[in-house]
Amino acid sequence: MKITRLVPVLIVFLLLPSLSLDVLAAKLFDKSAKKKFAAYLDEICQWIMDTDGGGKSAAAPQSSFAEGGNLARVLVAGFELTKNNSRYLESALHWCDAFTSEQQRVETSRGNEGGFWWDRATKGNIDLGDTSMALTGLARLYAYADSQRKQNYLRVMERYARFVMEGCQQDPHGKNRGGSKGWIILDGKDKGAISSGYYPDHVSEKPSTLATAAGSAFFAEIYAITRNKQYREIAVNAVRWILQTRKAIGEIPDFHDGQESDQSPLNTVTWCAEGILAAFHLLEDPGLNQQVAKEVEPTVRWLIRIQNDRGLWGEGADQQRSSGAATLLAWFYLNATADEIIPQTLEKFWQVLFNPVHSQSFGVQMQGLPTGLVGLTTAEMIKPGITFKKI
Repeated sequence: MKITRLVPVLIVFLLLPSLSLDVLAAKLFDKSAKKKFAAYLDEICQWIMDTDGGGKSAAAPQSSFAEGGNLARVLVAGFELTKNNSRYLESALHWCDAFTSEQQRVETSRGNEGGFWWDRATKGNIDLGDTSMALTGLARLYAYADSQRKQNYLRVMERYARFVMEGCQQDPHGKNRGGSKGWIILDGKDKGAISSGYYPDHVSEKPSTLATAAGSAFFAEIYAITRNKQYREIAVNAVRWILQTRKAIGEIPDFHDGQESDQSPLNTVTWCAEGILAAFHLLEDPGLNQQVAKEVEPTVRWLIRIQNDRGLWGEGADQQRSSGAATLLAWFYLNATADEIIPQTLEKFWQVLFNPVHSQSFGVQMQGLPTGLVGLTTAEMIKPGITFKKI
């Protein structure tokens, strides 16, 4: 595989939006590389179909909603890029139908109708990070829904948006954990952050990096559908909170219920990349885009430094969730600074993933979570922005 290398120059995409994403992507990958990406993506889509990952059930009982939403986004990207397998699209829409059918209704703190999903593992908690990422998948499929589905999907998304913004009158599970006025932090140093939802014994009112990143992706998606400025503001503020928490070395800390964890730094990068890129592709905000390009650079440099000799990031489960690092690096190269070290870094990563043995060791076409994440990254290498909107 050959990745085209350029000398470091400032890409003017942020200033000249008339440049097509295809033209920019051609600066990073040659035609031979893109054919490999397309074949790899098609293999992933076939595996999803064969394992019913995109089938009529929302997901296997042990799987998260986010995993199902990611797989659905991979399938629709595969459909768009191949143009010859409508089964991918049909299966993704079936997932959306099953997922929406599981929404629970609740009265918000303002007396409006809200909606949420029970966490699969606990049946009593509400995980806003997991749910928002799943809703990102639902919003991505909205463009392909027929009129009846569109009405249903939009009602479901707006009920959930109200739930995040307005909370609920009382504990939906009756565990005396109390109600909530909403999970978006509206002022103070953590303005823009989103908290996690319901933990086993309390309501979370403190920042969650994953919930904020997923929330940014979802609210950017629903803004693109509705043009509701409130949704746009939520997405923008969520991205800005993520950027302001970045450490000087570039690592983005992972906060759970306000407490920092150092267990999964690469998983955190992947989720934050989803939130940042969704805002970039959907909000059309040059000021925010310029801020992101500036603030993300230390993270890009950190990722380049910590890539191991094999071309991967992290270890164990964190490594399996690290493919968003490649997505972020490619985005930065195409839209900020075309530093020739980035293609070299990406080439090392994809040499591992294109080897069938190493790919399976990574979890691709073996487990749903890494398969979905790698599928999203692969599609982004072929056509930047395709996992966030119809192009």
